Amino acid sequence: MRRIRLLTGAVVLVLSATTLAAPAYAADPAADTGRDESLAAVLAYRTVYPTISESAAKVAASQQEARKQLHDQLAKEPQTYGGGHFDPLSGVTHVALTTQAGADRAVEVGRSLGLSVSAKVVERNYDQLEALAERLRVGTDELAVAAKGRVGVEVSTNTVTVALTAQEEAALSKGAVPSWVTIVPATTDAVEEDVCTSRANCNDSLRAGLVIRRTGGGCSLGFTARSSGVRWALTAGHCGGGTTTNWSTAGTPIGPMSAVNALNAGAVDAGAIQVTNSTYAADTLGRIAISGSSWVRVNGWAQTMSAIWVGDVVCVSARYAAPATSGNPCGVITRTSDAAVRGLTRYEGYDPCPGDSGGGVYWLTSQGKRFAFGLHSRSTAGCNASPRRAWFSALPRFWPGLSYDVA
Repeated sequence: MRRIRLLTGAVVLVLSATTLAAPAYAADPAADTGRDESLAAVLAYRTVYPTISESAAKVAASQQEARKQLHDQLAKEPQTYGGGHFDPLSGVTHVALTTQAGADRAVEVGRSLGLSVSAKVVERNYDQLEALAERLRVGTDELAVAAKGRVGVEVSTNTVTVALTAQEEAALSKGAVPSWVTIVPATTDAVEEDVCTSRANCNDSLRAGLVIRRTGGGCSLGFTARSSGVRWALTAGHCGGGTTTNWSTAGTPIGPMSAVNALNAGAVDAGAIQVTNSTYAADTLGRIAISGSSWVRVNGWAQTMSAIWVGDVVCVSARYAAPATSGNPCGVITRTSDAAVRGLTRYEGYDPCPGDSGGGVYWLTSQGKRFAFGLHSRSTAGCNASPRRAWFSALPRFWPGLSYDVA
């Protein structure tokens, strides 16, 4: 297995009308309980954007699939597509194209999908932005050294972002920052990897959200996938401990994770456990734990970074130390590539807990579909505390050839 930046393909979905029940708002974060997906999405928007009206939150939630359909159409021409993002407060879907003809087409396609679309002509397509960001992450020039891997991509400005302290920025020589880079402040948040050394047992079926253990530590299970006939169970790379480790759940062996399959650098925090337990290896279903012994289906996965948008509702299935809700907590993506925290994808509305590292982060559509987006990596310090901010390692950034299990 080896690391890559992008996989090809797109998520194709169909949108139909949905009637939303009046929400009963509470202090707890929004939750995917497996029963009322529309309500969970509405609550997620209202948690992250407190000033949004209930009607605007309902529209934002109901149009998620339409926004992905717009992405699918535009991504067919990657040479002109600069990515997109959604602003829940205004209800406007923003897309970037490198030609005016492409921008005009985007507006027309959006109109046919019932979306209010603002299309901007930009200099760089999305793949070019990703390539420039990777060049900085692995580079040796003055800016790359100063960045220390704190590199991201910002679709709204069509630039690569680098997070620096005021002192680091002031120390740069004149001309060190190219025109395609935007400097953003380094985070002042206390951020911690959500790992633990003790955890109550869950159950013994492989599904996103289970407690998994190795000697000296414990994390959460993400999604399962296959390559060349081998089944893999994914978790956070930092859970690996730097050596080959053997993993189990509820006392039942899963298999080993080698040091080479534990990636924890830059925008990637992913570890792959080879499933050698014959019972688990023979299973083909992709599952997400909801609560207790309940589970829901994995319907697909994000195959490109450009398919993951600011404004998407995502939920995390992990083993919480102190869960605030009986379902899977949900939030909203606010940075697809956050330079302030290694270029990982940021979501807000819930602060995961120690032991949640590696849990499955998935896009929750208003139609009850769940698409694997990534593996939970870290969050602001504390457990279910403010600010409710977390980061995940996006699936398209690592390991080609993986076919994720769906049900």
